[in-house]
Amino acid sequence: MPTNELMSLCRDCFKVSKNNLRCNNCNSPRIVSHKELFRLKIAHIDCDAFYASIEKSDNPHLRNFPVIVGGGYRGVVTTCCYIARINGVRSAMPMFKAIKLCPNAIIISPRMQRYREISSYIKNKLITLSPAIEFVSLDEAYIDLTGTQRLHRRPAAVMLARIANDIEHMFGITISIGLSYNKFLAKIGSDLEKPRGFSIIGKSDAKELLKEKSVSKILGVGEKTKLYLANKGIKVISDILKYEKDYLKLNLGSFGETLWFLAQGIDNRKITPNKPTKSISCEKTFQINETDFKIVRSYLWDVVEKISLQLKKKNLFTTRLSLKLKTENFRLIQRSKTLLHPTNLAESIFQESVLLLEANIAQGPFRLIGISLTQLSNSETFNYTKNLFQDEDSCISSAEEAIDFIRNKFGEESIIKGRSLRKF
Repeated sequence: MPTNELMSLCRDCFKVSKNNLRCNNCNSPRIVSHKELFRLKIAHIDCDAFYASIEKSDNPHLRNFPVIVGGGYRGVVTTCCYIARINGVRSAMPMFKAIKLCPNAIIISPRMQRYREISSYIKNKLITLSPAIEFVSLDEAYIDLTGTQRLHRRPAAVMLARIANDIEHMFGITISIGLSYNKFLAKIGSDLEKPRGFSIIGKSDAKELLKEKSVSKILGVGEKTKLYLANKGIKVISDILKYEKDYLKLNLGSFGETLWFLAQGIDNRKITPNKPTKSISCEKTFQINETDFKIVRSYLWDVVEKISLQLKKKNLFTTRLSLKLKTENFRLIQRSKTLLHPTNLAESIFQESVLLLEANIAQGPFRLIGISLTQLSNSETFNYTKNLFQDEDSCISSAEEAIDFIRNKFGEESIIKGRSLRKF
């Protein structure tokens, strides 16, 4: 098959042709065309409005309504469907603002266990494409399809179209695909035609496509970096090339050098399968600002129990925790502590976190509390026989195993500790 011709793939019947308007086989207009269509091997898969899509798939009556998945009135939008997005709702937006923009939206509390379950099914499907797959969240992944044509007897682009179709029919969830020659451009591509998109970025058109894209499209460019770059006259990616690489490196460190390369479509990062989890976090926004230590502590316990469960499911242990507190005027307080030995026990994490909370409770009222765990390992790296707290940890572990067993069998609310109770 000539590689310098414009080739087209039908996303409905998967036929390949040279017609880039409609499929010659099924007459579908869902055609993806590019001269490099069958030479590109790096893909980024991104589920569209993942949590909201699962809610609509589980409850078809919600299909034609705006759906927002998120916390209470003082919380934030976890995600929302595309009907809600038409009204201006966005992820991470405060819930009160989202409700003002879309007052007829149906608000649903996150069901993380269900989302992880569907994510697991989708991951198992994606793994059939290639062993070189890097999952970066519940709903997105990078895939290196180099060398898989001999295995599947089909080009990478065809296999991606097929898997997207399979996932949509099996789970009622659409995905968007970016196909390119590196991770950065594949990620850019998956965001070009959402939802249900399939975008190709080749070497022949990468620089032209990047020119007018906002620098915020680059992973790592947060608000502070964006503001710094804007002060330098850098607002779109092509602006980066107005500066020499050494100048950017001098002012932004190694990230400045990275920016310079990315602006030219160069990204040498490899796709790393089974990338280890580096951190786990969980937070809770209060319905009203809280100053009472006992109430804030009870919310802390709720957060710790959830994060401990995540550790246990992944067989991970932590040696460093960070407490996050947000005051009524949105000032962020973060305090960290290194633990004496690795643990995944809720009680152990809680007792250490409470000490940090006690030292900072006077800075309230607070509107949010959270915990972040780092320095994670998948095995205990200390010798219990030398641990003065061996007996105590053993008792805690046995108690938590019993609690986890009961909850798995009878539900999360079947057994709770007294410190979870709050009076209002």
